[in-house]
Amino acid sequence: MKFSAKSEYALRALIDMVGYYGQGTVGIREIAQRQGIPERFLEQQITVLRKAGLVKSQRGAQGGVTLARAPEDITVHEVIEALEGPLSTVTCVGNNASDCAKSTQCALQDLWYQVGLAAEHVLRGMTLGRLAMHQVCYDQSMQPMYYI
Repeated sequence: MKFSAKSEYALRALIDMVGYYGQGTVGIREIAQRQGIPERFLEQQITVLRKAGLVKSQRGAQGGVTLARAPEDITVHEVIEALEGPLSTVTCVGNNASDCAKSTQCALQDLWYQVGLAAEHVLRGMTLGRLAMHQVCYDQSMQPMYYI
């Protein structure tokens, strides 16, 4: 299973936004610079996330974006589904199963279905809040230690 750059970049931006949750909006330009994401590309993903109800935006001099809900209430599954559409590991599973000539007698279809369920379980169980906590731990472990 492979997710596109738009999911990776959007998740990085959302994790960045977790640190500002409850403090007002943060500028897309600032997020893009901190995360090394092309600003125009990020703007497109933010538009999709806004339409999905995951972020709120405000225009103007004090404008920017903020999470629409608490970080603990937004799952990675919601984000990826908003950007990529419904998850499916292969075309013969899910809504497209009827397109497969072997759809009722295929061991591979069963396997891909199970893989999809496992992936969905992991993505539904991971929230932006938990991801942000993991990122803080990684960031702290990367800081140099000075001993006297």
